[in-house]
Amino acid sequence: MAHSNPYVKMSLLPDHKNSRQTGVRRKTQNPVFEEKFTFDVPFLEAQRRTLLLSVVDFDKFSRHCVIGKVALRLNEVDLVKGGHWWKALVPSSQNEVELGELLLSLNYLPSAGRLNVDIIRAKQLLQTDMCQGSDPFVKVQLVTGLKLVKTKKTSCMKATIDPFYNECFSFRVPSEDINEVSLVFTVYGHNMKSSNDFVGRIVIGQFSTGPPETSHWRRLLGSQRTPVEQWHSLRSRAECDRVSPASLEVT
Repeated sequence: MAHSNPYVKMSLLPDHKNSRQTGVRRKTQNPVFEEKFTFDVPFLEAQRRTLLLSVVDFDKFSRHCVIGKVALRLNEVDLVKGGHWWKALVPSSQNEVELGELLLSLNYLPSAGRLNVDIIRAKQLLQTDMCQGSDPFVKVQLVTGLKLVKTKKTSCMKATIDPFYNECFSFRVPSEDINEVSLVFTVYGHNMKSSNDFVGRIVIGQFSTGPPETSHWRRLLGSQRTPVEQWHSLRSRAECDRVSPASLEVT
């Protein structure tokens, strides 16, 4: 870790409310941050929460690795007086990486042959730019069988790892094709100087990338005309390409 580029991600458990993130400190094992963050939380609610801090090693060209974590129960400290504390990090596995989560709502109208997709928000996204933070957007691509049919994308949200989108997209999918459909969701960090930075991906549908995605798709098919909402943990490109043929059909 002699050439670590550490930064700290913090959030309030249990729901990762109001996540925050420091800047990146270049090539150091002894970073000094001197950054302050404010969480707008009522005092009584704060007493029931835990502050989770994760120290992460930034790598522009590879996966960010979690160096270690510390959890601070807020009912065990004096929030009025405040203070300074040294806490030992709990080591994380070498391969642990947190790409973020994506909240989606899906519904299908068989009589109209329309598959509607609401991209609601994301949280705790992987930071893609060392200096300026992240400008994330989401690309959603419709794959029928192994053929890419349509690509749409959200607006780009500036300088945030917890973007709110609330954008709806509609795809024409005849009822006879619905069982052959896959939706590929990819989060990117906008990059004006080069190609956009990949953050994470999931696939929902015929070639889902895991049990949560499969569950969402099955609930959709069983609840036609009724929107079905679910959080999804983003996966790496390599993992998606390995388990989902639909992931290999998109860029």
